[in-house]
Amino acid sequence: MDSPETPLHAVPILDLLRQVARTGTQLVEKDIELARAELKADVRALLRMAVRIAAAALLALLAINLLLVAVVLALALVMPGWLAALAVAVLLLAVGAGFGWAAWRGRSGTPLAATRKKVKEDVEWAKERLT
Repeated sequence: MDSPETPLHAVPILDLLRQVARTGTQLVEKDIELARAELKADVRALLRMAVRIAAAALLALLAINLLLVAVVLALALVMPGWLAALAVAVLLLAVGAGFGWAAWRGRSGTPLAATRKKVKEDVEWAKERLT
């Protein structure tokens, strides 16, 4: 454009189109900059959250360990310490094995069963079309 005072009807259409294209390009560039900055901020926030969750999980694990030690020490008042530790360990092993067995039973028997069926039907359909 010639100057800010130039009326729009006096500006050639090609100049107007160039200005619109330039402004559109600048707008897209600014939007991309904003998206990048926002994405960086979101990733940083997610990483901070993940570190905090990991710290919380570690502290919870340490607390559970101390609670189990307390249980062993309490049982050691009525039985030998080695037997108390062994009893708690066997109990935890049994509970862990039960969870593992339940998880194993809950697994998918045939992975991708629906997909396999569909692919088999598609192969049969293709064979029919080719013969």
